[in-house]
Amino acid sequence: MVGELVHQLKACSSSVGARKVNLACVHFQQFYEGKSKERCLMALNVLRNEFYDVRDRLQTIMQLEQQIATLGPN
Repeated sequence: MVGELVHQLKACSSSVGARKVNLACVHFQQFYEGKSKERCLMALNVLRNEFYDVRDRLQTIMQLEQQIATLGPN
């Protein structure tokens, strides 16, 4: 199940251009397959941080888009 979820997140991150999230997924998947608990935990921490960074950036873009929309047509 973990492998499927990582694969799904990796595919989704590719579609939005989240290269660092995708790379973190690749590393996590490698460590998971290698059965390295310590490295999995480190990779998961990196993955979480990269995910939050992308999420924050997307939220900023959405806020800017809303601000632009409130200006109306010119």
